[in-house]
Amino acid sequence: MSLNTSTMAPMGKTTKMWQWYHVELNDVILFENWKVQDMTTMIWSCFVVGFAGFLLEFLKYSKWAASMQMRPAGDVDRRTKFWARHVVQAMYHFWQTLLAFILMNIYMTFNVYICLSLCLGLTIGYFFFGSRL
Repeated sequence: MSLNTSTMAPMGKTTKMWQWYHVELNDVILFENWKVQDMTTMIWSCFVVGFAGFLLEFLKYSKWAASMQMRPAGDVDRRTKFWARHVVQAMYHFWQTLLAFILMNIYMTFNVYICLSLCLGLTIGYFFFGSRL
């Protein structure tokens, strides 16, 4: 199979692999089936990506809230509940890291609308969940 050197796609395919910021609508966001070819799909995709950014901030807050709630009261409690706390924190860490890497890959489409939607979703999420006073 030969590759088109300008798009790094197999010959005959029309999807580009952008390496700079753009506003084109012919994009594949994360999966081959998630193609943005019209403005309606772009708007829907921006809302989904923004909500995913909001969800990432919620996960960060939930991890912190769970750790505060599961704080040990004394030495005996510290030893007996260590594994439960550790497993819960590890699961939060897994989901937070997975979502962060997925969002990083989405950002790397370099579509300006998608990038701004992700940043806006993260900012709104931080506004609601970032303060831990």
